[in-house]
Amino acid sequence: MRRAAWSHIAALAITGWLATPAHAIDIETIDVRYENGLYKVRFIAELEAQPASVVKVLKDYDHYPSLDSRIEASHLIASPPGTPPRLYTKLKGCLSRIFCRSMVRIETLGESPGELTATAIPTLSDVQSSITRTEWQPSPKGTRISYSLALDPKFWVPALFARRAMIDTMRSGTVTMFTSVERVARNLPAAEGNGKG
Repeated sequence: MRRAAWSHIAALAITGWLATPAHAIDIETIDVRYENGLYKVRFIAELEAQPASVVKVLKDYDHYPSLDSRIEASHLIASPPGTPPRLYTKLKGCLSRIFCRSMVRIETLGESPGELTATAIPTLSDVQSSITRTEWQPSPKGTRISYSLALDPKFWVPALFARRAMIDTMRSGTVTMFTSVERVARNLPAAEGNGKG
């Protein structure tokens, strides 16, 4: 029981988002599942914000904590010469506000026009593997976002209660994250949102 409780806490720490707020984003697809040993997320939506503004928010790593209160820290860190930039993220999850645990993920970033990828470094992270890909393009509403995640945590997640909780948390967390991205991007001053992605 104790192990199951801590596994649930760790699941909350990795994703960090529980509640699904009211949102203006138009969700086309949200599919979260456990498959072949991986937790997988596939999310497609339209955001009511221009691509340049959305990109600015997605690449503003220092301000990820403002997108969700459970993100304790997020910033670029030094990487070996000639290697891609690295992102440090620390997340905190709690169960009944009594038991809490922080999780660290260090990822290499790949940035290109219309796409951002983040690949965890297992030896430096609390995951066996984690690959995230976010793609964007202009749409009639503003920006069409396509997001995917394949995650293998280092901690054990029981197949019954905790695995289901992990899937539900990842689903609501994805919606919450992009709802926050849309909100911040929509409120950026025009001059700030004119940069190229």
